[in-house]
Amino acid sequence: MLELFLTFFKIGMFTFGGGYAMIPLIEREMIYGKKWIDKDELLEIITISQMTPGPIAINAATFIGKKRAGILGSIAATLGVIAPSLLVITVISAFFSKSFLNPTMQKIFIGLRAGIAALILSSVIKLSKNTLIDYFSYVVFIVSLIGLVFFNISPVTLILFFGVGCILFFTVRGEK
Repeated sequence: MLELFLTFFKIGMFTFGGGYAMIPLIEREMIYGKKWIDKDELLEIITISQMTPGPIAINAATFIGKKRAGILGSIAATLGVIAPSLLVITVISAFFSKSFLNPTMQKIFIGLRAGIAALILSSVIKLSKNTLIDYFSYVVFIVSLIGLVFFNISPVTLILFFGVGCILFFTVRGEK
């Protein structure tokens, strides 16, 4: 339990920018470091985490913790990943809330946002390598991207559309 807590505490402590920015660190720790999951399991966890309420990192910690040590493992991992944010936000709100207006702090946040964008792009590239595996997956990806970027279609609508569409497509092709 302690190892789960500390591992996810580290992930929560050293990652800024939310769940997508955490994916590279989760990947490195869970797949290559601890070897608790493999790449396919990470993709499944991210997919499920997207479909369930709550942030990706918390959902991923809960799933991985449950896999490693049952309910208590999921609690330990979840508390580990949220504890750093809770501590940081408490300190910021207590001591630094006025410093956000400081020009130096504004510049720091510009740099942090750019770094976070790079982390998110890195996650997209890594996920696409394991997800875009055939013609059909490329079509789903491109149509979804166009729908999101150019037509502002709700992600929920796209998930439902392609979920049903994929069931029909693979049923017609005779695949399970």
